[in-house]
Amino acid sequence: MLSDADIEFSVRKTLARLVPEVNERSWFVEYLYRHKIGNKLPRGKRYDFYRGIENQTTWFKIVNDRMNAVSNKDYINRISPFLLSQLTLLDYACIFGECQLRTGVIFDVIAKLEGEATYAPSTDLVKHDIKFKRKGLFSNYKHSHAPMYPNAYLKMMSQDNVILSIVENTDNTSLVLDFGDVESGIKSKGKAKGGRMTGHWLITREEHGDIFYIGVFPHARANGLDENWIFNQVQESERYLQKKHIKPTKQD
Repeated sequence: MLSDADIEFSVRKTLARLVPEVNERSWFVEYLYRHKIGNKLPRGKRYDFYRGIENQTTWFKIVNDRMNAVSNKDYINRISPFLLSQLTLLDYACIFGECQLRTGVIFDVIAKLEGEATYAPSTDLVKHDIKFKRKGLFSNYKHSHAPMYPNAYLKMMSQDNVILSIVENTDNTSLVLDFGDVESGIKSKGKAKGGRMTGHWLITREEHGDIFYIGVFPHARANGLDENWIFNQVQESERYLQKKHIKPTKQD
């Protein structure tokens, strides 16, 4: 029979070995986040596969062809074309080995926020529907975490309070672990509490009870260096969303 201390030591050692390292902020992918649709990309073969984004009409045809997952959803008109463009661009970056992101989890988080019944079960473990500070650039917005990195679940399990829960739910003799009880404990925490799964920010805005989905961005660094460029892209997304909802005037 192992003591709780022995089990905790084994869990920490195992997780340290299992959790893969992921390059979370490469300069190339960060550039793609900051790029404006319709603008020219830098010269070089590395950018050639993405050059469709230099022409808005061409690019949005590509985007619409790739976003079948939500094309028939009632809330499609509340998803900014800019967000769908971001996901297409990141899909391209994954194909060419620039990053390792599971872009599909964005649609799971949206499905959860919309109250749908079908989405990946692990989505219930994420931090979600969190208000930004009342004062600041994002005071009119909320964000939910989207676990796009492939190591997001294991990183969550590596948090101190989750490790303690793993120890509590492991039988000292058989060493059988009830993961269901561990996950239930995480789900019982408040939607913004520590111990939940984290990841990219899915920035949203609410209006008359409806949620509008603005954009996805890497979790901003604590030094504040990311806030201005993320906010600029949020405003860019709002412009695309506004265009989407403007009805053409009737011609006499």
